[in-house]
Amino acid sequence: MTYNKISRKIGIRTILFPVFVVIAIVVGLALGFKIKAGTSMVATYGIPVGLFFMIYPAMTKVRLNELGKSLRNVKTVGLMILLNYAIAPFLVAGIAYFFIYEVYRPLNLIGSNVASQMLVGIILLGVAPCIAMVMVWTDLAHGNLPLGVSFVAWNSIIQVITTPFLVYLLARTSVIVSPELILESVLLYLVLPLIAGIITRRLLHRKVYFSRVLNKLGSVQTIALLFTIVVIFWGEGYGIIDTPSLVWMVGVVMLIFYFLLFQTGYLTSRRVGHDYPDSTAIGFTVSARDFEVSIAIAIAAFSVYPYVAITTAIGPLLEIPLMLFLVWVQLGREQRINTAKQLTSMEMSK
Repeated sequence: MTYNKISRKIGIRTILFPVFVVIAIVVGLALGFKIKAGTSMVATYGIPVGLFFMIYPAMTKVRLNELGKSLRNVKTVGLMILLNYAIAPFLVAGIAYFFIYEVYRPLNLIGSNVASQMLVGIILLGVAPCIAMVMVWTDLAHGNLPLGVSFVAWNSIIQVITTPFLVYLLARTSVIVSPELILESVLLYLVLPLIAGIITRRLLHRKVYFSRVLNKLGSVQTIALLFTIVVIFWGEGYGIIDTPSLVWMVGVVMLIFYFLLFQTGYLTSRRVGHDYPDSTAIGFTVSARDFEVSIAIAIAAFSVYPYVAITTAIGPLLEIPLMLFLVWVQLGREQRINTAKQLTSMEMSK
């Protein structure tokens, strides 16, 4: 790939795409403000459609033999489990407690009642790893996608067991995570896109135009991502309109814990000897959170505490821009790694 092609590709991601993301957010908020009737239906049906067409193009790149190896990679899966369940929830809870009770409360930005509910809401956002959009972020950042898919499969099983324990430990509330909710997410966002991707690859991978098909599907993925942003902010953007101060306070906490979780996962993985693609897959798996489970728990177990539900609803509004920022960071990191390798190769060839 020539320097001009690389520059053009990186330029689109770093300059044009963030502009389209901002436009999608504004359009979604405007639609939510102007058209309030039926917003729940828009979110209920629009988000699954958008997520499917975000994930399906990524799945066309997955080879079954690589997926099988990733599922059996005990060392890497063990590291992911350690980071996701023994470190991430407690790191999120600690960051949230510090900002809420050491920064926001002393400055009288929130009352004690709202503070305790916000803390519980953020804890709920931190207890369950994502089992859907994490595959999109891994793909966009050129991570190891088969490894990321295997992580989703493992997490969909593990979090049914660990989430009630972590919620009780950190929020002092007994909950039951519905296996049906997890199964529905796995079917919609893992199994169906994976089957569609495998069929597409089997039918077209020997065709001379298969690379062009992948490029077109990349455009579909981008459009689906922008569509999903519009739908989420249309259906759930009331939180920004009704409680703008709560949004920025939750946003500060989320920005820090997403960044720290990702860097913890990525750098730990690099430290133990994994390469950029594997470490990127681990980083996104550790940092991305399952907002569907969080919102479901908030509604079921904390229905009398409105700010718990509002905090968890703010989560998906902020997650996409924050994760896209991490994708941008990783693309720059990948470019620096590749440049360093090229320089080293040139030095050795002299």
